[in-house]
Amino acid sequence: MKTTIFSQVSIDGKLTLGAGKSSKQLFSMFEEPDIKYIHQFRGLIDAIMVGKNTIQYDDPMLTNRYEENKNPLRIIPTTHMDISLDSHVLADDGRTLIVTTENGKNPEMISILKDRNKDVLICGKDKVDFVKLFRELEDHYNVHSIMIEGGGFLNWNVLDQDLVDEIIIMQLPIIIGGGTNITLVDGTGYTDLNFVKKFKVVEVLPNKNYTLLRYQKAV
Repeated sequence: MKTTIFSQVSIDGKLTLGAGKSSKQLFSMFEEPDIKYIHQFRGLIDAIMVGKNTIQYDDPMLTNRYEENKNPLRIIPTTHMDISLDSHVLADDGRTLIVTTENGKNPEMISILKDRNKDVLICGKDKVDFVKLFRELEDHYNVHSIMIEGGGFLNWNVLDQDLVDEIIIMQLPIIIGGGTNITLVDGTGYTDLNFVKKFKVVEVLPNKNYTLLRYQKAV
């Protein structure tokens, strides 16, 4: 499966203007063609995945509003299924897959979601097993390309398990700062250069409102 991390960040790699803030604030710096680029990319892939915090703070629809019938499967990994039933991905009639754990599954929540025609997949005991998840997606959901839109901890998990083939960044010409702010990749991190994940630059394209940066996994 081809896995692409796709994100909008500041020069210093921040995803938001502070803890608990919505990343949608950064989108005010984009114009219609910029937003269209993001949505049309969604029309090229089979699935889109975001973390629970992205759902909580941004409440995105995760659709392609520019091309009818080109909406990807929406995938939300969550250890404890603590997602609001009022969120767009659970309240609308679009395709959504909630991925949770054996110890975090909530039978009542699962029943409600199934009544709403949402799928639930148990994948992992205490935390989501992304390697197993990706196999399940290919084998049972016909997903062969996936777009990951963060946040920082989700990005860390898939990078740490060597599941990412490509990173596409729309880098805004701003500095946000903040030592506790969410970055492109959070998580534990590496303290030894031998273990860092290496990518090669394949495109640097300046635009009016951002610089497009594309990286591919180094072989």
